[in-house]
Amino acid sequence: MEKWIEIRKSGNFAEWGKELGIDPLCARVIRNRGAETIDDARNYLEGDMSLLHDPFLLPDMDKAVTGLLDAIDKGEKIRVVGDYDVDGVTSTCILVKGISACGGDVSYAIPHRLKDGYGINDDIVRDASQSGVGLIITCDNGIAAASQVALAYELGMKVIVTDHHQVPFTEENGLKKEILPQCIAVVDPHREGSVYPYRGICGAMVAFKLLMALQSRRPSNKLAAVIDEAVQFAALGTACDVMDLCDENRIVVKEGLRKMAITENKGLKALMTANSLAGTKLSAYSLSFVIGPCINSTGRLESASESVGLLLSGDYDMCLKAAQEIRQLNDLRKNMTTTGVKKALEIMESENLTENKVLVIYLQDSHESIAGLVAGKIKERFNRPVLVITKGEEGLKGSGRSIPAYNMFEKMSEVKELFTKFGGHAMAAGFSLEESNLSELSKRLNEKAELSVDDLVKEVRFDACVPLDYITTGLIRDLEKLEPVGSANPGAMFAWKDVEIRSASRMGKEGQYGKLNAYCNGKSYKLINFGDMQAFDAYIDAKYGEGTSEDLYAGRKSVKLDICYEPGINEFKGNEYVDFKLKYYM
Repeated sequence: MEKWIEIRKSGNFAEWGKELGIDPLCARVIRNRGAETIDDARNYLEGDMSLLHDPFLLPDMDKAVTGLLDAIDKGEKIRVVGDYDVDGVTSTCILVKGISACGGDVSYAIPHRLKDGYGINDDIVRDASQSGVGLIITCDNGIAAASQVALAYELGMKVIVTDHHQVPFTEENGLKKEILPQCIAVVDPHREGSVYPYRGICGAMVAFKLLMALQSRRPSNKLAAVIDEAVQFAALGTACDVMDLCDENRIVVKEGLRKMAITENKGLKALMTANSLAGTKLSAYSLSFVIGPCINSTGRLESASESVGLLLSGDYDMCLKAAQEIRQLNDLRKNMTTTGVKKALEIMESENLTENKVLVIYLQDSHESIAGLVAGKIKERFNRPVLVITKGEEGLKGSGRSIPAYNMFEKMSEVKELFTKFGGHAMAAGFSLEESNLSELSKRLNEKAELSVDDLVKEVRFDACVPLDYITTGLIRDLEKLEPVGSANPGAMFAWKDVEIRSASRMGKEGQYGKLNAYCNGKSYKLINFGDMQAFDAYIDAKYGEGTSEDLYAGRKSVKLDICYEPGINEFKGNEYVDFKLKYYM
């Protein structure tokens, strides 16, 4: 079971509500999201692009701008090297468009997930040299590529690294020493001594900041227009790389969503049309779970260069055809992921892995591109760090997903001799290793896990205890001002005790969802459960006796549950109704 925790931050919510023109309960939720003062709350509600941090506070940003403008002025060929996920694709688009607007002779290269692996490699460097490139600039990668950067210099090229991943390090006498690529500039908010006010930005945001710095140094209308469009790419990269939607991240995603609704970018417009999003209200969910996975599918199953080409194209008809093909590719990826999760659960049971604190699962016959997706779903189910490993063309490759109590990058660094290559951050990582090290990896990671029993219990944080009859459409409209919601800025969730459930019915094509008829303070409400209904039935039978769930569906028996719920609005035939989503129960 989960551990439920009510967020109890103090404040004069009645005063805040009156001053801000919102329900006091909404004011309380905003306080729960970190607003310390009423001015913080106002910035949360009304903050705009003027509140973004100075890009020159990022390490080496001044050097990066100087080096890039010098290459442009000399007419040198510039190659942007990105990566195959959404963040890598969007940051590549940002830099290619921005450098082109500044008059640069720019091209790009994206590593192939299966043939090249993550980030810049020796082949990409050599190809750049053979193409006469004078300057390589990385985005969403490069911080761990010291040897590739050294090779570039041996071949007569210069390099600028822009990245957001953790900096590799060695440890001597208990002290960490960074391993930085030796080049013109290394722009990464996580560098030691960084004074950047908010480090939790993605690669696309770092690239976006570079354009802002270029515009500050050498303003032009062309670059200003690119920056105006690029906020959409930065928003997409931020949401899909699961960055916390706090501080400037939330501002950029909010602005990006606003611009995307009226976008002139042919690729984005085609992707929205292909996914039936055109003309709908976009949210961070639209980015993370609809548009983003489509872009990711090209990097997983084909080549992410297709997505870069789509977002850079000016031919809408061509973009629409490509977007429809990409959506079909994403449907294939979904099926592969479902199969992979099923196989992972079978392996966990057969090998008795559920007792391990760190789950290392070897999916020998699965496509290596879905390892991270499977790891994420297993992590959500068991609330443990998960590494899923597949058999690639050259040895084993894997992806990891973590929980807040476990810094995956640092823990992998403690056993780095077992990997041939790895990189990432606290919550996610990618890696490769020899097959002979597989069993040792699981053993060593579990020995060094330092995870308590409490660390493995999922915490459910809710905003307040609120009876269902307090919720109105007016309140929900106020709560919609929390958007965009996501990591570290979730939508409002409330709890209430002893809610009577008088009957239940199944929903969905396969009956996988449920509708519960609930009573609270003498009134009837509908609770929709989009979770696992088999697990719900098993819980009811375990708590109230075998067969109770069957009686509940037949309306013969009622039960009482403590619930956590999310309120929403359901629109039907021009009318609005309060809607409740059941999130947790006990």
